[in-house]
Amino acid sequence: MLNKISAAIGLIAIMGGLANSANANTMQIAAADNKTAAIERLVQSEMAARRIPGLQLAIVKNGKIIFTGAYGQSDLTTAKPVTDRTVFGINSISKAFTGVAAMQLVEAGKLDLDASVTQYLEGLPPAWKPITVRQILTHTSGLPEIIDDNTRLIDGAEPDAAWARVQELPLRYTPGTQYAYNQTGYALMGKIIEKLSGKRFVDVVREGQFNAAGMAHARFGNTADTVPELARLYTYLTLQITDMRTVGVERSETPIARQEVWPAYMHPTAGVQATATDLAAWVIALQKRELVSERGLQQLWTPQQLPDGSYRGFNKIINGYGLGWPVIRRAEHPAITPTGGNRAAIFIYPKDDLTVIVLTNLLGASPHSFVDKIASQYIPDLAVEN
Repeated sequence: MLNKISAAIGLIAIMGGLANSANANTMQIAAADNKTAAIERLVQSEMAARRIPGLQLAIVKNGKIIFTGAYGQSDLTTAKPVTDRTVFGINSISKAFTGVAAMQLVEAGKLDLDASVTQYLEGLPPAWKPITVRQILTHTSGLPEIIDDNTRLIDGAEPDAAWARVQELPLRYTPGTQYAYNQTGYALMGKIIEKLSGKRFVDVVREGQFNAAGMAHARFGNTADTVPELARLYTYLTLQITDMRTVGVERSETPIARQEVWPAYMHPTAGVQATATDLAAWVIALQKRELVSERGLQQLWTPQQLPDGSYRGFNKIINGYGLGWPVIRRAEHPAITPTGGNRAAIFIYPKDDLTVIVLTNLLGASPHSFVDKIASQYIPDLAVEN
């Protein structure tokens, strides 16, 4: 009799445990569904407010892709929708790939970050001799600018003529003393990488990063390329340029198709095209130390300090810059924040093991201004800037 009672009690306990487990699973699924719904509402709200034609999203948590989304249209003329295979230009996020390629050469013993750039390339101006590899990667070189704010080469010149012309201009400041975002240095870095590797820059990145990380759709190209899955780029702004700087802006009520064509030597600054899941795979490979070592990654992500002890970056939020990698320096939830063309952003939160990737086809979408909002769904105490 006692055995029967004990067996009955045991069965009740098991059933109760199964019920509790089922309830817990149901609650987890409900929480995940709520999070998904909240993210989708947030994305759609930002797209409507900013009039973004198309957007792609990927979220990585604990080394795995946990969320992907494709919204809107990749081509307004044909009403072609964005899918998970749509490829977006990522502009200056390309500089982070250049930084990784440089670090791979450092770890191979071929490149010294603190050596003069003239040690690796012949025929450079004597005034460039004090400039180090580290300074060109951190935008502290003082080099003159080769393109204007509208991505046109200096003086409207052909690529070879523009490269010759920029070498005739004086330095903007003493190398290492200031931060000034600069495209010329990354064109120069690409030439150094080619010289030391004996390969084209695009092949170095394709073999050492695209293929190594499993980036199935990643490529180098221009917005004018006729690639079936390439999102068309749009803008509502027409910049007025004087002396290579924006002096005025004309705004359109309807989106204007925009083309950006990069000569091969500018690919290290802005030539990468990829999907959000490609970039997620790249970040995962980096964090698994499959592309560079732990020490190499820390060097890439450490912001450069100026002689006066200060740090500089794009703005008051993205307030530091490493070796091709912008950063948000803050006490709570610091982030590594490559951004490109004011239309693409990757925010890596190392202490939270979270990455949010947002790609759009609108110049001026400013996704960096709402990535923290998306991240806050997974980091509840993340203070989001208004």
